[in-house]
Amino acid sequence: MTTTYGALSLAPPLVAIALAMYTRRTLVSLFAGVWIGALLVADWNPIAATALANDWLVEVVLSPFNAKFLLLILFMGAGAAFIYRSGGVLALERWVADHVNTARDSQLLTWALGVFLFFDSYTSTIVTGNATRDLARRNETSTEMHSYVLDSTTSPVTTFGPISNWIGFQVSMIVVGFEAIDATAGDYGVTPFELFIRSIPWNVYCFMAFFMVGLIAFTQRFYGPMLNAEWRSRAEGKPLRDDATPLSDVSSDVGEPSEANPRLANFFLPLVALIVVGIVSLWWLGGGADPGVSLAESFEETDVALGLLYGAFAFMVTGFAGAVGFRTMDVEEASETMVDGFETMVIAAAIIVLAWGIGHAAEQVGTADYVVDLLVSGGVPAGVLPILIFLAAMLVSFTTGTSWGTMSILTPLAIPLGLELGGIELLPVLLGVLFGGAIWGDHCSPISDTTVMSSIFAGADHIDHVNTQVPFALTAAGVTLGVLGLYAAGVRQIALLFPLAVALTVVAVFALNRIDARRKGLPEVMPTAAEIDAADAVGDGTETKGGAGVEGSYALVSPVAAGALVVVVAYLIFLAGFFALGGGA
Repeated sequence: MTTTYGALSLAPPLVAIALAMYTRRTLVSLFAGVWIGALLVADWNPIAATALANDWLVEVVLSPFNAKFLLLILFMGAGAAFIYRSGGVLALERWVADHVNTARDSQLLTWALGVFLFFDSYTSTIVTGNATRDLARRNETSTEMHSYVLDSTTSPVTTFGPISNWIGFQVSMIVVGFEAIDATAGDYGVTPFELFIRSIPWNVYCFMAFFMVGLIAFTQRFYGPMLNAEWRSRAEGKPLRDDATPLSDVSSDVGEPSEANPRLANFFLPLVALIVVGIVSLWWLGGGADPGVSLAESFEETDVALGLLYGAFAFMVTGFAGAVGFRTMDVEEASETMVDGFETMVIAAAIIVLAWGIGHAAEQVGTADYVVDLLVSGGVPAGVLPILIFLAAMLVSFTTGTSWGTMSILTPLAIPLGLELGGIELLPVLLGVLFGGAIWGDHCSPISDTTVMSSIFAGADHIDHVNTQVPFALTAAGVTLGVLGLYAAGVRQIALLFPLAVALTVVAVFALNRIDARRKGLPEVMPTAAEIDAADAVGDGTETKGGAGVEGSYALVSPVAAGALVVVVAYLIFLAGFFALGGGA
């Protein structure tokens, strides 16, 4: 039985976060957080705490879902290694190289690929990161910006779907929320899937986070630490900060890409296998082949981890077959690449296991219960409840490093509260802000697995990635809170609030960019490296001989920008159709 330790229950995640920020040693910091939690449970006995901490780590690894997931990321690492080592990424780079000539182009390409791969956030991060990393560095994009584009595109997009493992999980949490009051959604005249669909427009944070990536990449208007990082990369030719420690370097881990016979097929075929086998597996494992089972029901009832494991295995096997079949490497080289791919995921696996351990420690000492009791108490007006749920989700996710864990903790609390204070019509609002708040914490927490993976596949220093992403995430969260404030004041029409959120986001980005750029004496519109060279840049990272007047100049329409816009608009139309067909309209 979980014991609550009051304010001390915050110690495990806060110790881990503080140490990670101070020491930049993620593994040590995470274990320290787990150990602090064990120390509380073990009545301050350090020897017993050490044993208990190790028991907890074994326990989380032995969880069926987690065990499948660990195999999944190993297979994903091997598949990604084949895409890279077989020359698939090299073929893609050559295919688009004539059109990707600036940092803006590489950032927009990364954004578009992340949107295209809406099936799974981990898959999107791995494949997109590998496919665009070299192009990003060649075009003077900082590793901080590359990891930000990966992180703030993948999770927001996959939480909407329309076909993703996230949907199955979120719908299952809605079911659990009604079970908490011994009821079903049907008792209130709706289905869990319909409630999820209706919650999508209210997930303002994810929409604004996703929109900000494209806006900042297109306009090249940065602020906060990202402004310094991008200037350093353009003016000094340093994608990484001096003394930075990237979590992974695929080229050194799996070798240089093969020049023998680079084919686009070696990039696209494994990816197609991953998506097709993954989606079909999720459908089949959820009983989709059974009579009377709808697509929505099959994704609601599926085994997410196993379905994705099958997809990842197909990803790896297809990569192996393509590498050998197209003669980019022989069987021995392909076998070595598979092992090297496993090795690239060892650090990620260790961090993920320790992140799970932090979540388990937080559960054992009652971190979430304390936070929820602190922020969400009875007697609040129905209109204010979305603000409290959003803040609770932000804090729980930040301190535990898991958006799914936050959703599983708060959904059973939010649904009964919503029904009691506002009825069934309040639930889509609460669910939308809950899911968005959970992802905000994922974006800002250094112990988040998705944030770690973004750092790995961008080749970024993890703490640098977190530090530069936080101001952008806070901007999107601030806009969300502003919208929810209007909701609390009585403006309840999302058709009015959503366009307002977009407008506020644009104003905030332009205003913060102008203020910070002028304060630092840097350009508002980040110039290309060629433009800086042409202005005879000093290269000290703070100023040029041309001063802040060395502004970037970009064509309004470019092939990459147009292509990215087509991908994003197509995705939004697909999502709108999904929303309408699912009963959201």
